[in-house]
Amino acid sequence: MPQVLSYADAVRLLGGRDSKVVDALEALTSGAVLSAAVPLPAELVRLGHQVVRGLAERRSGLSRYGRTQRLEAAHAVIVVTAYFEALAESEPPIAFAKLELTKQEQLAVAGGGAALPRLIFEPGPRLPGPHDPHDRLLSTLHGYYAEVSGALARFLGGLAVWEGLPESDRAAFRRTLDALPPAAVARYEELFRQLGADFPEVAFWSGLREHSATRDELRGLGVALTGLGRVLDGISTGRVPDARRAALARANEAALDRPVVEAGDVPPGLRVPALGEAYVTPLYRVATAGGRTSDEAWWSDVEVRDDLQEFLAGFLTSPRAVEAPLLVLGQPGSGKSVLTKVLAARLPAADFLPVRVALRDVPVSADLQDQIEYAIRAGTGERVEWPALARSAGDALPVVMLDGFDELLQATGVSQSDYLARVAAFQRREAEQGRPVVVVVTSRTSVADRARAPEGTVAVRLEPFDEPRIEAWLEVWNRANATHLAARGLTPLTLAAVLPHRQLAGQPLLLLMLALYDADGNALRRLPAADGLGQHELYERLLHSFARREVAKHRPGLSEPDTARAVEEELRRLSLVAFAMFNRNTQWVTEADLAADLAAVMGEAPPAASDLRAPLGRAEIVLGRFFFVHRARAIRDGARLGTYEFLHATFGEFLVARMTFQALRDLAARDAAATLSFGTAPVDDDLLHALLSFSVLSVRTPVVGFLRGLLSQLDGAGRAALGALLVRLLRTVHHARPPRRLAGYQPRVLPVPGRYAAYSANLLLLAVHAAGPLRASEFVDGEPVSGWKRQAMLWRSQLLWDEWQSLVDVLTLERIWDGDARDVVVGADDGTFQTPPIDLHWTYDIPPGDPRRGRIEMMASRDTEYLRRRTHLLCRTSDDAVVHSLEPIEATLPNASRTMADLPGEPLRSVAHVLLEVFLLRVHDRTPEERKQLVARYADIVRRTGWTGFLLDLVDEMEGVGHAGADPADR
Repeated sequence: MPQVLSYADAVRLLGGRDSKVVDALEALTSGAVLSAAVPLPAELVRLGHQVVRGLAERRSGLSRYGRTQRLEAAHAVIVVTAYFEALAESEPPIAFAKLELTKQEQLAVAGGGAALPRLIFEPGPRLPGPHDPHDRLLSTLHGYYAEVSGALARFLGGLAVWEGLPESDRAAFRRTLDALPPAAVARYEELFRQLGADFPEVAFWSGLREHSATRDELRGLGVALTGLGRVLDGISTGRVPDARRAALARANEAALDRPVVEAGDVPPGLRVPALGEAYVTPLYRVATAGGRTSDEAWWSDVEVRDDLQEFLAGFLTSPRAVEAPLLVLGQPGSGKSVLTKVLAARLPAADFLPVRVALRDVPVSADLQDQIEYAIRAGTGERVEWPALARSAGDALPVVMLDGFDELLQATGVSQSDYLARVAAFQRREAEQGRPVVVVVTSRTSVADRARAPEGTVAVRLEPFDEPRIEAWLEVWNRANATHLAARGLTPLTLAAVLPHRQLAGQPLLLLMLALYDADGNALRRLPAADGLGQHELYERLLHSFARREVAKHRPGLSEPDTARAVEEELRRLSLVAFAMFNRNTQWVTEADLAADLAAVMGEAPPAASDLRAPLGRAEIVLGRFFFVHRARAIRDGARLGTYEFLHATFGEFLVARMTFQALRDLAARDAAATLSFGTAPVDDDLLHALLSFSVLSVRTPVVGFLRGLLSQLDGAGRAALGALLVRLLRTVHHARPPRRLAGYQPRVLPVPGRYAAYSANLLLLAVHAAGPLRASEFVDGEPVSGWKRQAMLWRSQLLWDEWQSLVDVLTLERIWDGDARDVVVGADDGTFQTPPIDLHWTYDIPPGDPRRGRIEMMASRDTEYLRRRTHLLCRTSDDAVVHSLEPIEATLPNASRTMADLPGEPLRSVAHVLLEVFLLRVHDRTPEERKQLVARYADIVRRTGWTGFLLDLVDEMEGVGHAGADPADR
């Protein structure tokens, strides 16, 4: 539990060695002030102003954290001072001089037995935090002041002299106490502003950021956090750093002069701006970390803020910073790592000791202290033990930045659920040893819940760029490349050119990708208008452009046909990377797994070593050329482990769709050629089966969208031929066949039924998107409805829950009659599908014209006991809920759910259904005529079934409800 200063502790901390201040405090806490009949409010106000004024006079010579501690104490003092200042100014004043205490009462106060002294001198509300809304702080204070007023009222009422006061005085006291909380809150705000005027960081602690004199400097775009650096320099009280701190500072500052990506990743002649000029302060959201920190929907309810520099100034100078870590979250490419680099460079060395630890480059098995020491050596070349470095910091506050918690998870595959708790324990130990330390941890948002956040952890989520930030970044890019663009007759990249591709432009590294693409003859401007360019076309052009550039760089001199083949080979490998992630249900893949996939599908063995150095892995060769593929690294047992992921998930999703489409198109071409030459032949779908038998395409919504766009490129005949091929595959998908050529492709272990389920689901998804709605009779064996039910139950039993749910979401189903036979039509939902009411005629296979229509009878099905047994055996939540809901009806009216009433002109209904309809008339908003018809229909069914008794009593009651003049209360 974070510590909160009591008033008494705060006064002692601020009073220091001032014996007069300490004596005054002892007098207050011992009850001597009351026994001496000194006005308590006035004395508390005087003492509060004295100690806070003393802090302002003695601000020099304090360390960074020492200053923070005393400001926390000053805040505790003004919280109490504000209340008693409001009390002293109240009308009529509460004159404690009138309250002569008995000897017993004086002893009770001196011994802490009275409620009032305990409440005053024990901890009050916690210090405001830069992530807390100001209104919440004021509301908390109001509640605290109301509690103090209540305690004061009880204290006064318990005094013997209270009963002797005139009733008018007592009534005045009570009215004053009731009015005190809002007045105290108003006075607190005044005192808080005064404290903020003397100590600017105090203003950053609260939500009243507009009170800061440096607000304009810290708000908005803020290139490379320069405003933060200037503000912290302005309040610096530390001394010049020693040699080791200076060396770390130089290492951190050097990062600002390096380009945001390596020069080898860009075409010759282009200049990638340095980090110090290109970093644009992002928007962000901030909240207390909890169990839903990885949930995008949860974050959507949190306010977007544009004052990241102010927040950082407030957090780093607040007491909370040394109690629990700050968690910085974002998508790949959102700028988490870059933020730590810039922050480390901007923190003044006189007041802060920043140590940036790239977790990908330190031993995973080492404890936190060893990892920090490892990073210090990497940055400065010196071996330094952390305790020695922390002690040598002097006035400076250490700030450790642990960059890449998600990379730790990805690269090692080891659970790190207690990682943040270990960080907080490290901070607690350091504070106990007199070495307080701030810790910042970065991670991808989607894995934030892999580690339990200790109490007090604050989470910041970086947001995509808005238009002003995109424009600011483009200005830097255009300025850096003005000469290059002019020499080639190119126009600068404009906001209007990138906004149609907002999904990419919102992420800094992906915005760079658009800029690099446009630098090739203003290619982005030459794209069709946004409304005429499908997203699949944009991704195709972008990826094709980068692959072609890499081929030209690494394999110069190829002919145009050979270049085209080489480009396609690069994209094919990238697509296998995407499938490696997709088929493992992850957003990343390890080097070892990817190498195995490449060997199984493309027959590519790892390259041999050419010298004494270890050879580069195939995955490293394939992906090292593309900066939009992020490589996470970690060190375990001396070996470097690596994983890969796309900087934006939709790159992988497009590549999955692209390779699926190409495999389908190639398969259709081979099938057409084989049919022309030899007649109908078995379809060789080995590649398609290997790729699509591990995960269902619909589980990633963008994949289906990309496939829809790619399929739209085919003409009607091409789509029809593709649909016919897919139907043939569907009809034979469960038939036995010899082992496949690509049996070695095993991204994850699945039972045979599971692979059949995934493959058949994907074939159906592709078929309905290629050829439109299909009848079950076209692709299942035997009776269509039974065949469809078997297929759907296979999916439900074998697929992961989100895969099954995705099929439910994207497929449509229509129950139809084909003459006297039932069938189902399956299609793709375009967003307009509405599930129709259940037609029990279809369910019970009673076709139009069947003599069973128009009767009431028991339908052939198992009894309720069987239904309960089956549900109990299956353990399915939805079945349990339905049976549970029916049990009261079936217990009173056995078989009510199986007895069907078929009235002329009405859909077939069960007696249970009609009973519930009538019973719920009380809550349904129906017209009197509708009510009358419903009750009459119910009465007819009840009489025809022979079930009377209380059922007809219900009819009598509901007939009353059906009258227009019935009392609304009866309804």
